[in-house]
Amino acid sequence: MPLVAVWGEERVEAWVLEDDVWAQVRATYRDRGLVMACGEPGVPVERAGTRYFRHKASCDVHEGGPESPEHLATKALVAVVAREHGWDAIVEAPSSDRSWIADVLVSKPGAPSLAIEVQWAAQTPTEFDRRTRRYEANGVECAWLVGPKNTDRGLWNIRGTANALQMEIPVGLAQCREFVSMRAALTRWFRSELRPRFEAVVEAVEVVTAMSKCHNERCGAWFSYWWLGAVQLQTRCGQIGTVELGSRYPTWVQDRPETVFQQAVHAAIAASSVPAATEYRAEHSKQTNTDYTAQHCPKCRWHLGDGFIIAKYRNWSSYAVPVPLTRLPLHPQVTAVRHLCVDVGNGRCAPPKAEGATYPSERNQSGDVVWFNSFGVNSGELEAGPLPTRQRGASGSFTRSSM
Repeated sequence: MPLVAVWGEERVEAWVLEDDVWAQVRATYRDRGLVMACGEPGVPVERAGTRYFRHKASCDVHEGGPESPEHLATKALVAVVAREHGWDAIVEAPSSDRSWIADVLVSKPGAPSLAIEVQWAAQTPTEFDRRTRRYEANGVECAWLVGPKNTDRGLWNIRGTANALQMEIPVGLAQCREFVSMRAALTRWFRSELRPRFEAVVEAVEVVTAMSKCHNERCGAWFSYWWLGAVQLQTRCGQIGTVELGSRYPTWVQDRPETVFQQAVHAAIAASSVPAATEYRAEHSKQTNTDYTAQHCPKCRWHLGDGFIIAKYRNWSSYAVPVPLTRLPLHPQVTAVRHLCVDVGNGRCAPPKAEGATYPSERNQSGDVVWFNSFGVNSGELEAGPLPTRQRGASGSFTRSSM
C-alpha cells in the first residue's frame, strides 16, 4: 500500500495532504491521472483513517504484498523526522530503472544515500541479504527497521501499533538495548547520536600481580611480576566502560600495552605494600627465537623469561590503578560498539583510523594466541580493588617471611 503517487504532474504524499486536497485527488485522479512510484496507475484509498494508494493491477516492483498500517506509519514517521533534522527524504524512492523502490531514501550533503527499509512481515536471511546487496550495487547503503517476526538479526528492532510505534536503541557500552518511542529513537538517529564506534581514553588499568624472587643467584631481590588484565575507559561522550585484555598471562608478545602505562604502574606499586614492579624491555627469546617485550628484575635488570613465568603456579592478584588520561590504540573490533553518543561538551565519538599496533592483540609474533577473552567490552568501572597501602613505618623491603 504505497503512500506516494504522481497526481497529474504533482508528487503527493497521502499522509500529509490536507483534507480538501485529498478530496480533490479522489475526485479528479481519473481525469488527471495517478501514477505510482513503480510507473503503474493507482487509486487513492482511505480506510480506518489511513490514507494510501493502491495499484489498479498487480505489481512486481513493490515487494512484500499489502502493507500494514504499522508499515505505512513507520515509513511516514521516518520521512517526517528525517526532514525535521535537515535530511532529504523521499518516500517510495525508485531506482532509475525501477528495479527497486526504497521505502524511504534519505540523503544529506557529505553523507552517502541511505535506503531505510521497513519489514514487519517475516523475511528470510537470504532475502534480507539479496535486497541489501541490490542497494549496495547501486552505491546506496541500506538499513533495516524490522518488526517482531524478524528480531535477533542484528538489525534495528521495532514494535507497537500504528499510533504507538517503538524502536530499540543501544544503551551503554555493554550493547544493552531498550525500546523507546520511535520518534525519539529516530531523532537520535538523524542527529547522528547513534554511533557505530566509540572513542575513548584510558583512565585506569587492572594490574595483575604475583610476588616472586629474582632467580639471578647474585641478586635474590623480591619483586612483583605484573601484566594488564583490563583497562577502564572514558568515552568522548562521557560513558565509562572496560575492555578485557585477557584472563591469562600473555607470552612472547612484541607490542604490549604494559609499556604504555609502565611509569604510572611503577609509581603506584612503589607507594603500596606490594614489592617493586618488574620492568618491561625488549628482549630476544632463545627458546622461541622471538623478539618480544619481556619483564626484568627491577634491581639487577635480569631477564625474566615468559617461559619461566608461566612454568610455575603463581598466586596472581588484581588491583585497579588510576593512570593519567591516555589514548591507547584499540583494535577496531573493540571500538565497534553501537551506542548512544550525546555530546557532553567534548564532541561526539569519532575514533581515528587504527594504525600500527592495536590492543588487544590476539596473537604473538609466532602466531600463537596470547590474549584470551579478546574484545570483551563492558559498561562500568573495573571490579578490582585498590592496591594495599603501605603501613606507616614499613621499610618496603621483603623477605621470605613477608609472603
